[in-house]
Order: sequence, then structure tokens, then C-alpha cells
Amino acid sequence: MHPSLANIGAYIKTNNLALAPAARAAGTTQGPVVDILSFRSAVLAVAVGAATGTPTGISATFTFESRGSTAGAEGAPGAWAPVVDRDGQELSVIATAESGAAELDLDISFLGDDHDQLRVKQVLSFTGGSSPTLITGAVLVLGGSNRNPV
Repeated sequence: MHPSLANIGAYIKTNNLALAPAARAAGTTQGPVVDILSFRSAVLAVAVGAATGTPTGISATFTFESRGSTAGAEGAPGAWAPVVDRDGQELSVIATAESGAAELDLDISFLGDDHDQLRVKQVLSFTGGSSPTLITGAVLVLGGSNRNPV
């Protein structure tokens, strides 16, 4: 049996907390920086929990931002840029229901040539409710490493 069938853990890296689980109010949240230099693909696994404040509608949009760790002036990190596909469309997934999950696939070749850092951006909005919040969190699964096990 091929090792990829019996030991998938040797081919993917799953311990990247892209957005710590928390109850969040409307607004924008960016996750921590993830070093992606030795990987070629990723999947963002999003979990959406319960809402409070009885909103009548929710929208949680998840996107990626990338930068080069030394692309700025004098070797400083460069500016964050939205990750777009080959047609220039921003990669995103939108969760519109409570207690669900969503995923967003990423071909790391979509990033700029000098971009080796990635983070997740969440934009959360509500319709109605009284000071609503929504529990959200995400894990970034990395694959296609240039070395195994990852």
C-alpha cells in the first residue's frame, strides 16, 4: 500500500491555526502569519458556530492575504496583498449559516513570486439582532511540501 494512503499525516501539515476560535462582533479580523515557503497548496478549513444577539442574517467572508517576508524597504516585510486567481478574482469563501463548515482551496502559485507569508482575513457582518456575535475559527492545511514528512 502506498504511504499516502496509509499515512496521510506525512504529506500534510494541519497544525496551523489560521484564525483562533472566538466569538466575534461585526468587522474585520486578520489571523497570524503562516510561513508557506516550502509548500505548494493549502486548504482553509473554516468552522462557524452559534450566533448570539439573535441576528436575522450572517455573512462571514474568508479570504487570503500574502506578502514577502523581505520584500519591503531594507529587507523588511512587504505590504499585505489580496490573493487572487489567474483571472484576478479574489479567492474567497462565504459562510451564511450558523453551525457549519466551509473550505477554500489555494494553489500557492497564485501568490507573488516573492511572497512566502500568508494570513487569513475574515469580514463578518450581520443583519438585525442586538449586539450580535458569531463564533468562528479556521485551520490552514498545507500540502505539496518539498520534503516529507511535513
